[in-house]
Amino acid sequence: MSASSPPPAAKGPPGPLAPPEERFWERYSPHYEFPLSSVGSVAMHIAAVLLFLAALWLLSRMTFTDKTPVPVRGISLAGEGDGSQGAGSGGGDPKEDVRPLDLPQNPRHVPDARLNDVKEDISPYLPRNTEDGLRPEDLPSVQKVASLSDDLRRKLLQGSGGNKGAGPAGGKGVTGTPGQGSGTQGDPTSSASRAVRWELIFKTESGRDYVAQLAAMEATLVIPQPPDWKGNKVYRNLGSGRATGEEFNRDQLPGLYFVDDDADSAAKVAKALGQDFSPPLFIAFFPKEVEEELAAKEKAFRGRKEGEIFSTRFKILIRDGKWTAQVTEQIPVRR
Repeated sequence: MSASSPPPAAKGPPGPLAPPEERFWERYSPHYEFPLSSVGSVAMHIAAVLLFLAALWLLSRMTFTDKTPVPVRGISLAGEGDGSQGAGSGGGDPKEDVRPLDLPQNPRHVPDARLNDVKEDISPYLPRNTEDGLRPEDLPSVQKVASLSDDLRRKLLQGSGGNKGAGPAGGKGVTGTPGQGSGTQGDPTSSASRAVRWELIFKTESGRDYVAQLAAMEATLVIPQPPDWKGNKVYRNLGSGRATGEEFNRDQLPGLYFVDDDADSAAKVAKALGQDFSPPLFIAFFPKEVEEELAAKEKAFRGRKEGEIFSTRFKILIRDGKWTAQVTEQIPVRR
């Protein structure tokens, strides 16, 4: 009798061939590195942007004592203004946006009787009144001409644009005041009328800079001489260094003139020209080319004829030794 074989042993479940699949976050970011680093990076960028914006805001709120690159200021050629009114070098706040007739007038008092005499002499060149009541005698140039001696004033008005005509009868200008002959009296396009009507505003740093800018405009200066200031000499070629005074002859000078009767300003200009005295004033004359360029800009500003203009204000700029002008204000006469 044969013996039966024992039954085969039961087989267990087959073992795994590879480790079980891990979930995505457990394999690549088991400790939450990815979400934490993403949130941290975004937070850091937001913080950096906020800090940058805060820095810009703080800079915009900061106050600087001087925001200008150089200490310059606007001045009027009819009064360069290194004196008490704070113009020119030496201080004072710029008043370029102020109407010219609202600016403080020269503190030197001109008696009414003398002003009336001057008004009578200069009346053929005065514009008409304005709508708001401004009078020709309120123009700064009239006050400055009134400060001149009688002899110098007469010579000034007898120059180009102010000569008496050769006509047999008197004529009337825009003011209705009779003038002698048929010359340029009463003509708003004459040099004398423009000198009364125009105001030039410069930016200057010193007397030497003032002379350099006048030289760029080919100006000729007339300066009273010591000791009594009754004699006058002419200074040409301002950019050539030490200027030599010549005999004053009004007929040899251009028609357009401006008076600077500020003593401090005149003294600095004289010193810049190598002179050892301090005159009470000086007169600047400009060539016809400069006058006509200013006249063209005056007309182009509002398209008005010269007889329709009470006053025009120019800002003069010097770039690379060359001058340019910009009209900043113009007041019409009363219609």
